[in-house]
Amino acid sequence: MRTETWNGYTIRFVEYQGEWWAVLADIAKALDLNPKFIKQRLGDEVVSNNHVADSLGRQQEMLIVNEFGIYETIFSSRKQEAKAFKLWVFETIKQLRQSIGLEGFQVFRMFDKEHQKQAMNRLVDGLQNATKKDLIKANTIANKAVSNKYGLPKMISKNEMTENMLRDREPILDETVELIKVKEKYGLNFSVSEAIYNQNTIKKAQ
Repeated sequence: MRTETWNGYTIRFVEYQGEWWAVLADIAKALDLNPKFIKQRLGDEVVSNNHVADSLGRQQEMLIVNEFGIYETIFSSRKQEAKAFKLWVFETIKQLRQSIGLEGFQVFRMFDKEHQKQAMNRLVDGLQNATKKDLIKANTIANKAVSNKYGLPKMISKNEMTENMLRDREPILDETVELIKVKEKYGLNFSVSEAIYNQNTIKKAQ
């Protein structure tokens, strides 16, 4: 656990699942927000329970929130210092990552993983009866589209992609999810994969 101070408020950070999470109660106090209100607004993917040491060193079960959740919480605050707090959080977590050697591409992969999770949640919410097959289909189309865009002879997985490929993949996945939802909603007869592939022409591999 690492303890940092912002504007007189103590913010506890804990390393969890390879990322730095903050104690939700600490964030709420600094932003004059009710922790219960924040918890209701945030998705389960950005909030978790963990044992954190209190001021007396005792291990207490507390709600923690990841970086995405922290930023979403900041948007809920009307406190004038909220913007400054957001910048402080960004720099603090950056320094914490550097302290454990987690930099650059590794950090981007963490954010990309979160992006994919959110895209899949939107797909599940947008379909009447979403199945695992639907989720696999969306990701496969995105992977194939990126592979085509970079002129590769066959589809590669996310783990094999470069940072530039992953950056291109995010909007492609978003478009794929939206097309799948629209196709079902309006009963349209078209190929989602063909539509996506046609929108992503070959570019020089990087």
